Amino acid sequence: MTLGRADLERLQLIGLRQRFEQCRESVPVLKRLADNQGIREISRLEDALPLLYTSQTYKSYPSALVDQHRFDQLTKWLDKLTMHDLSKVDVSGCQSIDSWMTTIKRETPLLMIHTSGTSGTMSFVPSTKREWEKFVEQFVLWLFGDPAELTLPLDVDCIYPYYRDGGWSHAAANDCLVKLVAGNEERFHAAYPGRLSSDLLLMGIRHQIATAKGEVSTFRLSPEVAARREEFEAQQRAMPDNARAFFETLCDELSGRRVFTQVTTSMLFKIAQEGLKGGKQGIFSPDSVIVSGGGAKGIALPPDWEETVKTFFGVREIAMFFGMSEMIALYRRCEHGHYHAPAWSIPYVLDIESGKPLPREGRQSGRFACYDLLIDSRWGGFISGDYVTMDWETSCACGRTGPHIVDGIRRVADVQKEGAGEDKISCALTPDAYEDALDFLNAAETLGG
Repeated sequence: MTLGRADLERLQLIGLRQRFEQCRESVPVLKRLADNQGIREISRLEDALPLLYTSQTYKSYPSALVDQHRFDQLTKWLDKLTMHDLSKVDVSGCQSIDSWMTTIKRETPLLMIHTSGTSGTMSFVPSTKREWEKFVEQFVLWLFGDPAELTLPLDVDCIYPYYRDGGWSHAAANDCLVKLVAGNEERFHAAYPGRLSSDLLLMGIRHQIATAKGEVSTFRLSPEVAARREEFEAQQRAMPDNARAFFETLCDELSGRRVFTQVTTSMLFKIAQEGLKGGKQGIFSPDSVIVSGGGAKGIALPPDWEETVKTFFGVREIAMFFGMSEMIALYRRCEHGHYHAPAWSIPYVLDIESGKPLPREGRQSGRFACYDLLIDSRWGGFISGDYVTMDWETSCACGRTGPHIVDGIRRVADVQKEGAGEDKISCALTPDAYEDALDFLNAAETLGG
């Protein structure tokens, strides 16, 4: 993070060209999008803008494919988004999202994740096991000392205050944490064993939506969730005992040791709050690595939440990062509160009303978009729902060069509500071509009718 901007962007352009050449003929959706716009090559960083996906890309499948257990057709849809051939994967026995995702994980290089599905439809993002290793390696690179002196695995205890396995991004990284940081399963300490069901999560979200619309009286459990009711109820009954055992492990077995955790801000604060209520503080070694991000998730955090966490865990700092499910690259917050773009992420800022790219100069506020060069199994361009202020030119007092995000990160929807606008996620350069690509993704003849 000390390269001059000209040198950095020259290297990024080389990487972007290489990724486009690799993906153009191997990722059908990208090929369709590029063909529709006559894009045959990348000559400037801005040339990728018409090809960036939005959050709709990863949830553009017909919802009936999930509801009717047509996972063979859902796999055909997924096959158009990845360079890996999924045509020979047998998912005929899958009757749930859980079994489908587990089969894909077992039979392919993919370690697919989904978003929380707050709209009632989950986004499925086909990253690979190797890409999730790169996600974890960024923590090792930045937070555990001189990389040249480190040997993997690090043999550092990992703690995770949720389920050991699941389909969301934090849980997807757990296998890689065991491999690269903990070294074995015994040194990975999750609050709850097993997997949080993706099917149950989706049903829960849909129930919330039905309640908000006043339609809860017509809401029915899906057959697959109903059939697993006893399993889910047993899991729920065991949660209090699992939580107590987890907390005892933290405060007794791991007391004074160096640990690693990667957890959302709201979870982190809740653990610290409960620990301090019980009279516990300064639990771990001061050189422990505590990683957080993802916002408060609707929980109102006090201004001193970071001090609360530091007091309980006994650490000197909390490493804060900005990222999202569709990205592998992470933006680390420096001591001055700025989130710095790593060399392997190419950021863009778009006007939130027109979708047009804003100049890559000075300070610009708008919708965050990026190309993630760490992704090598799919097209890594993405337009987010986040509103940022990007400083393209001013050197940060921390000494890092390159573009960085300042003044906090908000949701575009929240900014537009203040101006009575709507959250239209698009790049102004691509509306017709992008809609055509989504139609192609779900074409009846390619999905089997």
